[in-house]
Amino acid sequence: MDADDFLGSDDLVEQVDSEVKRVSDLFRFLLKYKEQFQASGIEFSDLREYQTSDDASRIDWKNSAKSPDLYVKEYEEEKDMDVFIVLDASDTMMFGTADKLKSEYCAIMTAALAYASVDAGMNVGFGIFGEDELVITPDGGNSQYQKVLHEVTKFENHGGQFDLEDALDSTIGQIKENTAVFIISDFLNVDHNWKSKMTVASKKFRHVLSIMVRDPRDHKLPESGNIRFQSVDGDQMVVNTSKVEDEFEEEALEQEEKIESQVKNGGGAFLKLETTKEFSAAFAEYFEGEGGGNW
Repeated sequence: MDADDFLGSDDLVEQVDSEVKRVSDLFRFLLKYKEQFQASGIEFSDLREYQTSDDASRIDWKNSAKSPDLYVKEYEEEKDMDVFIVLDASDTMMFGTADKLKSEYCAIMTAALAYASVDAGMNVGFGIFGEDELVITPDGGNSQYQKVLHEVTKFENHGGQFDLEDALDSTIGQIKENTAVFIISDFLNVDHNWKSKMTVASKKFRHVLSIMVRDPRDHKLPESGNIRFQSVDGDQMVVNTSKVEDEFEEEALEQEEKIESQVKNGGGAFLKLETTKEFSAAFAEYFEGEGGGNW
């Protein structure tokens, strides 16, 4: 693939604007997103000994009964949560048999998340990880959305190998605790050394959601007999798909289930998307269903 085959900036802006307007009209994704992520106001912080200048109504009688001293509850204003998006930009993402390559689908999703974040008044940051690493720390406003939009449409930012452990390590080291982290990847060819980093990330950040994006051909081969396959580096081979399709589907399902298990065992949340489906509807369904109670 060359730069001429990749989704251009003008096309991406048009598609993102169209997609965001569509979901905003439905009031399902954007409003649910605001509800899930905006600060809730005041939250309990700690207990301390009662002072004569304190309002007596703040005395915690339950805890004070266990001690000879009186205690009052302390509260603090809950700080607005930031959003940070980790995007896999590896070679396997530059593949697709549907209307969009996985990289294009995820670029639009990333930009839409950034748009929704700044529209909700939150700071958003972005990291793209492939051959190189680029991190934009969280900030707010339309200019930040434009930065994300610009970087996801640059062809030179895509390609190479995605190291999930390094991506998590970079995020943990640079991003503050009160952040919702989205990890967008096909999770193909990732090593198995990232689970401990996922656990650390899940403990540090307020939320961690891993979004597995798959093309239909990532888990199901066409029933077409002999098919010529070509890797990103140009190597080719002919495979009789009728003979290997069952084994391929079983191994693909096993790999997907293993990734999901590792993410959840590490304390993170998990969502699988296919490039043939609108991500906005999947997000709305997730937050209204099993994901709603985890955020």
